[in-house]
Amino acid sequence: MKKNSYFLILTLLLTVAACKKDNTSGNSDVKPVTINVNLSYEAENTELGMPLEKTQVKITNLTTTQTYTAAAGADGSVEFKDVAPGNYDVSAVQTISAADYNLKAGTNLTEAVVFNGILSRQSIVQNSKLSIVLKTGRVGDLVIKQIYYSGSHVTNGAVFRDQFVEIYNNSNATLYADSLYFGQTVNVSSALNKVDFSKGYYLSGGQYDWTKSIGMSDSKANTDYVYMSSLFMIPGNGKQYPVLPGTSIIIAANAMNHKIPYIGADGKAIPIKDPSLTVDLSKADFEVYLGNQSDISPLASDLDNPSVPNLTVIDRGGNRDLVIDVLGRDGLVIFKSAVDPRIWRKFASPDVTQIITTTKTYYQVPVNVLIDGVGLNHTTVNNRVPKYMNDVVDAGETFTTKGSYSSQSVVRKTSKTVNGRVILKDTNSSSNDFGVLNMADASKSASSFIN
Repeated sequence: MKKNSYFLILTLLLTVAACKKDNTSGNSDVKPVTINVNLSYEAENTELGMPLEKTQVKITNLTTTQTYTAAAGADGSVEFKDVAPGNYDVSAVQTISAADYNLKAGTNLTEAVVFNGILSRQSIVQNSKLSIVLKTGRVGDLVIKQIYYSGSHVTNGAVFRDQFVEIYNNSNATLYADSLYFGQTVNVSSALNKVDFSKGYYLSGGQYDWTKSIGMSDSKANTDYVYMSSLFMIPGNGKQYPVLPGTSIIIAANAMNHKIPYIGADGKAIPIKDPSLTVDLSKADFEVYLGNQSDISPLASDLDNPSVPNLTVIDRGGNRDLVIDVLGRDGLVIFKSAVDPRIWRKFASPDVTQIITTTKTYYQVPVNVLIDGVGLNHTTVNNRVPKYMNDVVDAGETFTTKGSYSSQSVVRKTSKTVNGRVILKDTNSSSNDFGVLNMADASKSASSFIN
């Protein structure tokens, strides 16, 4: 009996020893590790001073699906202690409010900007230091950079035939000008101090009250739409006309070198006495050509430059060429639309009491498709007209300081330069965002920017 007891004890001891050996081969004795994650932005956003603090970092064990999350400190670092070795996905996300981003970047965003970074299938078998670069998608959009509407001297210059508009890629990604719509808006062109409010079709600011237009049933006709006096479209197959970040395109009324004389469509010479007063638009990116329109007698100065693509004419607005009001009583917008604007409704101005075959009507364009809009006005205070744009499109307005035929243009100010890319000011108020060039500049070079 005693002998049997010895055998029983020995058996138990061997079993315990075997169990210890088995446990050693399992995971219970595996040492936990520490994972340090260091965050940074791409160079451009680092220069803007975007904060790293509160960036949410998550690590996910790909075997167990166990996740751990932590928020970064001001230095952009996060530490995960006592985690099991294994394969991990590591992700980070930082959300900057539109207001904070606009303050640092000088943009006019309405939605928050989200930065992301991820490291996939990281094998972590010991204490590790990982680095994640936070990136975002496209930030910013096309903006109207320069408007040369004043024209040049009527005797020595090119009058208004040298007008142009410059559109700039203010984003961090390549955009495409294909199917970009461009045009002028319509509103009251009489001086505000001459508006007869007793007529009943004006708003308190002197603008048209479009709810009074014949056939109008939309109570938000004044706030949710603009009305086009002219409308054109850049052609293309969708990716035919790339506009790189920090570059621009120029739409010319006439893509000619206005510094030299040329022969007009009527066979007569169009002279220039002082070339210094005007610009060379022969290398413009696009031009508005109306000489092939069947229902008008085009201006003699409107020649077709075969090396410059023509805009598609949607509505010439009763003009014989692209003519921006030299007094500044005008507004310009750019937009893109998934539908053809020609299916949108057209309305006569609210002062029209009867529509006949010759009545001019205007396309009603929803504000929510607009990319940018700039309101112009008269240089002289007493001659200023009611504001052309509602505040959603442009809370201010801009104008040249010397008035019509001065060779001046209005130009969007530089907000800052990041990694060599100029970011233009865009606060949705042309009063704040624009300044004046004493001589319009179609070169797209540094001389065409102002601080």
